[in-house]
Amino acid sequence: MFVRSQLELITSARFIFLSVMGNIIVMSFATVFYLIESQYNPMVDEYIDAVWWAFATVTTVGYGDITPDSFAGRLLGIVLMLVGTAIFASYIALFSDAFLKLDLQRKKRR
Repeated sequence: MFVRSQLELITSARFIFLSVMGNIIVMSFATVFYLIESQYNPMVDEYIDAVWWAFATVTTVGYGDITPDSFAGRLLGIVLMLVGTAIFASYIALFSDAFLKLDLQRKKRR
């Protein structure tokens, strides 16, 4: 029952939409970061460096191996951190909803 509910969740339109939009957002931020920082930052040699930075930033892991040098890059990082928090909260809400529905179904059977 649990596995089926989680499988339904990750194949739902809401989950897929959130995942696709989240990745589009991250890749967009990576592109802007690359355009800004590749001129100033010796740690951003290739586009994949910017993608690495964006994924590390949006997940709030922030390894620190690549940090913005420019004001615009730092501002972009702050916004991406806030966006990452919102995306994470949205995933938590989706999974919480699935758990609550599962619990409600169990209670109805009693």
